Amino acid sequence: MRTRPRRTSRWTHQPDISLNAFLDLILNILLFFVFATELAVFDAIDVQVPVSEYTESQTTERQVLMIFITKENELLVDGSKLESNELAHWLAEKKASGLPIENVVVRGDLASDLQATIDVLGACRVNGIDKVKIETIKPTLPSSS
Repeated sequence: MRTRPRRTSRWTHQPDISLNAFLDLILNILLFFVFATELAVFDAIDVQVPVSEYTESQTTERQVLMIFITKENELLVDGSKLESNELAHWLAEKKASGLPIENVVVRGDLASDLQATIDVLGACRVNGIDKVKIETIKPTLPSSS
């Protein structure tokens, strides 16, 4: 009796599953939530920014530290409240830890004291941060009705 040779089937190997499309989708969803959360945090802090017709466009640089000054003259930095005398020490700690702080944007309320802004500028100067911008908005043109 003759035995038949065994045939190899093309289905004996498992097909490869490519996860590239799935990983692209997950990455896009993650980036969406990162940017959406970042925008939501800035809008949640109630600060009335001064108006100036000489306002430049908003900064898009990534290594920017936002410092908020509320109408009660509280400083909000990186999600925590600081006193004006603690800011210089906080900036020195961040720079010593290796965090590259090159640019600072001060977003102060119209009702805040000028002294709070001066304290922030002084803390930045003491820590060698030269690129400090005070954020303003362009005036809106009155609508002709």
